Amino acid sequence: MVAVLALVVLFPGLGSPGLWEPQERQLADKAAPPLDAEASKLPIVAPAPGARSETCVPIAPTDAAARSLTARATKAGRDTVGDSDTGRRLPFALMALLTVLATAGIAMRFGGARAGIVAGIVLLSMPLLTLQARMLTSEIGTACGGALIIYALVALSRLGAGYGTVLAALDAAIAIAALVLGCWLGFYGGGALLGLVVPIGAVAAAGGLGVPVVTAALRRERFLPHVPALLATIVVGGLLGLLAYELYELTSAAPGVLNARQVMGHVIVADGCWSKLLGGLWRPDDDLRNAFDSSFEQIAYGTFPWGALGPIAIAALIGSAHKDQRSAGAIALAWGAGAWIATEVFQRKVGFTLYAGFPALAVAIGVWIDSVLARRARGDRDAMPAGMILLGLFFLIAVVNLGKDMHSFPDRITSLLVGLDQIPYPKDSKLLLLPTKTWILLVGVITGLGFGLGMMVWRPTESRLAAVLRAIADVMIAVAFVGTILMAAFWAFVWHPRLSQHVSSKAMFETYRGLRNAGDQLVIMGDLGQAARAYADAKPEMVNSRDQVVTALGRPNRVFAIAPQTELCTLHREVGGKPYYVIDDRNVRNLLLSNKLDGATDKNPLASAIVHAEPKNIPNRPKGTVVFDRKVELLGWDIPAKMARGSKVQVKVYYKVLAPVGGAWKSLMHFDGPLRFNGDHAPIKERCPTSTWQPGDYIIDTHTISVGGGAFPRGNYELWIGFFTGSAPNWKNMAVTEAPGDMRDTADRVKIMTVVLD
Repeated sequence: MVAVLALVVLFPGLGSPGLWEPQERQLADKAAPPLDAEASKLPIVAPAPGARSETCVPIAPTDAAARSLTARATKAGRDTVGDSDTGRRLPFALMALLTVLATAGIAMRFGGARAGIVAGIVLLSMPLLTLQARMLTSEIGTACGGALIIYALVALSRLGAGYGTVLAALDAAIAIAALVLGCWLGFYGGGALLGLVVPIGAVAAAGGLGVPVVTAALRRERFLPHVPALLATIVVGGLLGLLAYELYELTSAAPGVLNARQVMGHVIVADGCWSKLLGGLWRPDDDLRNAFDSSFEQIAYGTFPWGALGPIAIAALIGSAHKDQRSAGAIALAWGAGAWIATEVFQRKVGFTLYAGFPALAVAIGVWIDSVLARRARGDRDAMPAGMILLGLFFLIAVVNLGKDMHSFPDRITSLLVGLDQIPYPKDSKLLLLPTKTWILLVGVITGLGFGLGMMVWRPTESRLAAVLRAIADVMIAVAFVGTILMAAFWAFVWHPRLSQHVSSKAMFETYRGLRNAGDQLVIMGDLGQAARAYADAKPEMVNSRDQVVTALGRPNRVFAIAPQTELCTLHREVGGKPYYVIDDRNVRNLLLSNKLDGATDKNPLASAIVHAEPKNIPNRPKGTVVFDRKVELLGWDIPAKMARGSKVQVKVYYKVLAPVGGAWKSLMHFDGPLRFNGDHAPIKERCPTSTWQPGDYIIDTHTISVGGGAFPRGNYELWIGFFTGSAPNWKNMAVTEAPGDMRDTADRVKIMTVVLD
């Protein structure tokens, strides 16, 4: 069941979303460029001049193994599966599948089949699992290797428990294969520290560092189940010793060496060389931008919605009277906490990495929920103590709070796999008329509400009301797991592909492919890597300046041009009155332009916002001349004289630019009456700041305002407009240099009309 569910979530539509740019695109072009793109092969980088010796290299050598799995998997997928996004992504989906199976297997060893199913479902709902399975900016190999290692060591410690010799031999063979594969994936994925020390150390710590072997031997008890923990302890000790030997050197104390630990006149300092075991350079000085809680947000968002329950489940298991549950809690605690410590240290001393201990939370949640459901099914009166009501309420509040944060700061989850604030959330991404980010909260609430009520309403008594409440609780638990499966599907089939339409150029090139004809030319300004070759099967003409784009759009034949979004304002002015059209505006970084429509639709936001001749039929004009700072003249407005409270109303204001404006001024729009409501906004929907406005431009500023609601009295409201900059309390309004006396006030505002609020 777990395998089928994982296959359904992780593999369909694997190649349909495009590679996110620039992060995934750059990685793909470097590690596995299109097979026919010989020119894209990067030269081998030699060690930097000034290296201290041949053995001390301050950059990654070309044969580096540790932490090279992402590039190796990308290239292997291209070479074995196909030169496509599907081929490049398939190895990561396979590793995610192994991660789910190994995690479910660990939970099954401690709690049974249902515990494994719950753990698998919970893990699939975590974006750190599902997104890493479908994106090249992935470190899923580290988590996969860790899960396989822990599964193998747990299985080896429990060989022969309840089954015969043949099954025990098969179990041992599978465990050994998992251990070998896990160590390989762990080392190549995360290096010795993240990929090996963490999972092996978790088994060692949970097993008492091998001490139970001695205790059992002295008592003449069966000690073989404790041997894996002893071996894990020895291996971890050796790995840590080798890492210390590689990362540090003992040198004579010198006056210039400050804040270094001294041992008998010598100091231990980081050597600054590439570490083959670590897979990176260990900084002599810490990166102070990363505090020791810097990964908390990554863990909270990356394990949504169930992550908040993980620590509670671990604590409950450790305090359980059942030996297997205590063991599961100990493993989950050592694994999850060890991964967190290693992640914090790595980010502070080496560089960005992804938390790989999230499967530990799924194991703990699966085993704990299974134990709760089992006790409830038996009718144990202590199955749901009074604290469960608070626990259910806590989980519901935690899910709503985290979901609200992810809705308010979607850039955090958009950038989950590459670091903070690197990939802006595309505001235009929607599903069923709602922003895509809103569905994170809505689906999360289904899970939180289901589990929360399932914990809060269950009653152990034999009354008729208690029986009804137990039935409701069972239904709500089912709702929670339905919500969990929906969340897993959301990351795979909604979040990733919907955002890809805006942060990948694939959708833009698909538009181009659907419109192009023989003889049409493609011009690209900016670095899109091998995206044109991969998605458009075309050899574009590369240009470096706006002038070249303008010249290309002026050719008599049809030309398609791709240019950065930031160039649109300047291009619009330089093209002048010549025809040009925005064919595709979905990409947050680039626009697809053309000099002919030929069946397409013009999506140019400036076509009706910045024009080069005075607009005709302006409904309302000022009675005299109104000029702001001798730079912007008010020509008129189109605003309803009557507005309904609580409604949304579109307003238009017309300006003529007399001189370069400069700065980043915003439009001031105050409706003053018994109370004030305002429509302050960035002009022309933030497409072109006032610093880009030039003499001769006519600005048509269209904006939708939210009219004051029921708390605002009916009556007359005077509308004052202007321009302002700054923030509270340091506002500054643009000076009104010319206006009739009855239209201006002392705050550099201009009154243009009276609005009736109905």
